[in-house]
Amino acid sequence: CDEHIPWFDTHKIPAAWQQPLQQLQALLEEASRHSAHERCRKLASAPRKPSLQQAAAHIASRAVDYSQARPELGHATNAWALIGRRAVTRGSFLDRRCFLISYDCTRDPDGKILENILLSAGPVGAGINLEYYFSTVNNERYGAGTKVTHNLTGLFGVMEGVFSDLRTGLPQQMIEIHEPMRLLVVVEAKAALVGEIYARQPPLQELIGGGWLLLAVKDPDSAAIDWFVPGTGFVRWEGDVSELATVERSAQWYSGDYGHLSPALVTANAVTLETHHAQ
Repeated sequence: CDEHIPWFDTHKIPAAWQQPLQQLQALLEEASRHSAHERCRKLASAPRKPSLQQAAAHIASRAVDYSQARPELGHATNAWALIGRRAVTRGSFLDRRCFLISYDCTRDPDGKILENILLSAGPVGAGINLEYYFSTVNNERYGAGTKVTHNLTGLFGVMEGVFSDLRTGLPQQMIEIHEPMRLLVVVEAKAALVGEIYARQPPLQELIGGGWLLLAVKDPDSAAIDWFVPGTGFVRWEGDVSELATVERSAQWYSGDYGHLSPALVTANAVTLETHHAQ
């Protein structure tokens, strides 16, 4: 919520690793400031076009402000999940809308690792997405109303004041900027392998076959993408392909824009990573 990263038992780290630890901590602090800067553009009361320091200070202050009904927006705006290698999205700005699940298909020829990931990340991702979906399309019935009047009840739920039943779902303050949609899961693997996993796993059949979760498979050896159609199976996706915008820094793409943004390529990230690997 406040972008702070706590560290424990650092005194137990050997002296030889203290300097690398300090370097890591400095990098993570810098990353947290950039993350806070991205978050500020979605928060109505945040300063417009703040510096990194101003953004970090604002995000930290929200976490301890008892009058703040929107300290953070959780997974609002989530739209898709990628199960694949980080190289697939390296250098990309995804507008904080994608769950990234690391998976290397080259080290999993029989698909056992992928099967476990789909059985865990699939229901979890669908659960998060559907919670936001139903809370957004019908907050009165499936959500929790405004959190301003919530009372914690029995340490396991909330009520509106002292009169309502226990409320389910998410409060209005967490879904005001959400765009309700079914979660799209993109898997970097062979379609035949994913099809075999689907055929033997009833939980995936319920989620994907029932249309609660959308599934696409990106071939690791080509640009081909197969789209799963319930009742039919995988069908080659042949949609329009457009070139992504390219910027040096992600802030150049999102700065001053409150709405949802399409992906963009960030050249500064790509250069940094290429230089690091070359060294």
